[in-house]
Amino acid sequence: MPDSSPSVLVIRLDAIGDALALTPMLAALAERAIPVDLVLRGVNARIFSERAAREVFTAPFALRSSTRENRAAIAAFGRELRSRAYTHVLVATEDPGGYRLARAVNAPVRVGFTNGWGKPFKTIWAHLLLTRTVVRSAGLDPRAPHECEVLFELARPLLGDARPTRDAARLRPFVLDREPTRGDAVALQVSDKWERLGIAFHEVAAAIRACGEIAPLRLIASTSEPAYADRIARATGIAVERFDELEPWKEAIASARALVAPDSGAIHVAGMVGTPTVAVFPPIVDFALQSSRWLPWAAPSRVVRADEGWPQRAADALREFAPS
Repeated sequence: MPDSSPSVLVIRLDAIGDALALTPMLAALAERAIPVDLVLRGVNARIFSERAAREVFTAPFALRSSTRENRAAIAAFGRELRSRAYTHVLVATEDPGGYRLARAVNAPVRVGFTNGWGKPFKTIWAHLLLTRTVVRSAGLDPRAPHECEVLFELARPLLGDARPTRDAARLRPFVLDREPTRGDAVALQVSDKWERLGIAFHEVAAAIRACGEIAPLRLIASTSEPAYADRIARATGIAVERFDELEPWKEAIASARALVAPDSGAIHVAGMVGTPTVAVFPPIVDFALQSSRWLPWAAPSRVVRADEGWPQRAADALREFAPS
């Protein structure tokens, strides 16, 4: 353990929901007045509030690339960060670039994941770059820990026996820069993520119609997915709000009476700010383990398996959060 006061760099090179799983760790570090900087991707660099980190860096290198040019970019970025004299680097990603960056920063304590005998060569390689490791299963852990709990273990040298909070009132300020006014409408995410999860368009439209019978709906989408939003608007006759920035999108979720969404970043925003959520997961083989790992963390939630009849089950679950 370094003699100096802790200063932490956290590397998370993943999607929006993955980044938000850091929130309980960030809250715990903040409560101990431990300064934190973050390295995120461009897609999730604005997902946290200004309170969450002292500074947020966008990784200036490609993921899953071991080219000479990419490794040089990682090394140069590491030299730039080294002047900040971090005592701890927490590698909260499986991407090799995160491990290489931690070594380039060369903090006294570098903590990251290994997969034990599940991936023995990667484990050996990671031990060469890190000073401390946390073993996580190479596949889905049969103990079904939530991703927030897994990431929290990276900060164990700094947090002692603390546990990740599930109090949304404590987590909400790390996601929102300002407090929106609570509305009466239910937010429903319109995204081609539904189709990418194998959930048919006509079923999503049916779920929208069923949920609309329970409460007024606010359909929310990204401007980056206009085709899917247009199709939904035509099929349901309901206008879809388009967002090109994360802050108003987050506020739409935080101000909603409840949220209905697929397994996506939206349910993790809701999970951290306390918005009740109906989370729809695809009917995969490891449904129970996958949904346990990624269900909304600190908000009331109901998980719906997207097999036959799921639109009505989603509406029935919504009725618990938005009774007529």
